Amino acid sequence: MAEQSHTILIVDDEPANIRMLERLLRPVFKVLKATNGQEALSILRSEKVSMLITDQRMPGMSGTELLRESIAINPDIVRIMVTADSANSTFIEAITSGGAIRVAHKPWDPDKLMQIIVSSLEKYEVVLATKQSLNRLKQANERLKKVSDRA
Repeated sequence: MAEQSHTILIVDDEPANIRMLERLLRPVFKVLKATNGQEALSILRSEKVSMLITDQRMPGMSGTELLRESIAINPDIVRIMVTADSANSTFIEAITSGGAIRVAHKPWDPDKLMQIIVSSLEKYEVVLATKQSLNRLKQANERLKKVSDRA
């Protein structure tokens, strides 16, 4: 299981889908909800979110558009699309331009989806820890260079 506490943003225009995902996730994670892409982007700008789970077909902004726009706000969050759309182009676009790590089909299996979410968040924790370590190493190297330049 992921070691840190995580916030997951669910985006779907169907209230029943949001309720099902919320019921699955709420016992383990903090869950935020949005019913459209613009609302989701606003939440992403104001909240620390570890994972974005979005539907593809929504009015106003598709899930792939939301995924793409979310990259500019937080390039590190985990992105998953849950969709009934079976077009290969949707999968390819979600992954290549939207940064999705997975595209899951509706109806989804709760156990399988939870496994995907947990394993994705575990990888997310490793990536963040690695980035923090690299930043500390970079800072240490900069301090060392300053000291050696003075000598």
